Amino acid sequence: MEKINNKEAIFLTISCTLGITVLVSSQIIASSCLSSSLINTGYISFVALAITILICLLYKKFIGLSFLDITEYLGGKFLKFTVGIAFFSYFLYTAAVVLCKAVNCLQIVYYPMTNVSYTILLFVIAACFACNLKNNAFLRATFLFVPPVIIAIFFIFVGNLKNFNYENIYPLLGNGINATFGYGISNLYTFGGLAYILFLPQHLKRPDKFMSISVISTIISSVTLTLTVGTIILMFNKNITSGQLFPLYLSVRYIEFGTFFQRLDSAFLLVMNIAICSFLGIYSNLCLDIFQNITNITDKKPVSYCFVLLLFALTLWIDSNFSLEVLQEAVFKIYFFSVLILGLVILTLSNIKKILSNRKELT
Repeated sequence: MEKINNKEAIFLTISCTLGITVLVSSQIIASSCLSSSLINTGYISFVALAITILICLLYKKFIGLSFLDITEYLGGKFLKFTVGIAFFSYFLYTAAVVLCKAVNCLQIVYYPMTNVSYTILLFVIAACFACNLKNNAFLRATFLFVPPVIIAIFFIFVGNLKNFNYENIYPLLGNGINATFGYGISNLYTFGGLAYILFLPQHLKRPDKFMSISVISTIISSVTLTLTVGTIILMFNKNITSGQLFPLYLSVRYIEFGTFFQRLDSAFLLVMNIAICSFLGIYSNLCLDIFQNITNITDKKPVSYCFVLLLFALTLWIDSNFSLEVLQEAVFKIYFFSVLILGLVILTLSNIKKILSNRKELT
């Protein structure tokens, strides 16, 4: 994989969070925290920023190395393979859940009579195309895809200012302190970029800029999350828990911006579909990179076809056999915290081993 510059890296990391924010977590935060949703958003944003800085500090002794190489340094090839499989399955699962949510929304809005497998297949083909582009063209194209999504989220927030009911932020603690600060910390999973930045340093042209890239990405992701949750809670409050259609799309229909602008909801869906394709492309490429690293294969192209078939089968299986609410509320959060804690533990122990090795050399 070719090295990427700072701006590309920032938007790649943001893209890893956007799909989860818009389609999955924002609705869960609003429905679980209610009027304290904005407080919870600020709380988890602060925690996400702290974890981002911690990861960057732990990486200082391993600038330019991949996370899996650090894992091998700590515990050998077996640990590298085991950890690689854990992160591979997490990114695959995340991609499948987000894709399933996106497809369900499209089914409700436009294609209620279409077999869901056809809609899934269209996105999977886009992911396959992204995996096989040369010279990282797709990853660099994300630099063009992400800004319109951020602008769209900002536009929806501003366009609905007159529709907001500011009484929806009361009572300030919503469902209570535990829902806001205790169990509410589980909403940290919305920052999918935290898992992604573990694999970012080896792809940077300027690894020394890793901290600034990661911090900027987390801050921008926090702002988009705040705008998304703010729009939902100030417009819908308690009327957001039913149905599979994500509330941000519904809020677009309330915008009145003159007769010149028509079908804003369709334009928004177009932008979001592009963003989802970008999200799937990034996660697919990341999974292939992990697989290549733990198996030492030289050509990823044949594997990419197997991977997208696996993504297609997993998404279809999830859609057919499980409630998305259960997967989002329980499994998704557990999976995220498992790999995040695993990553932090590996980086911490690797730093300790590095310090002890240096001391041993000095003596």
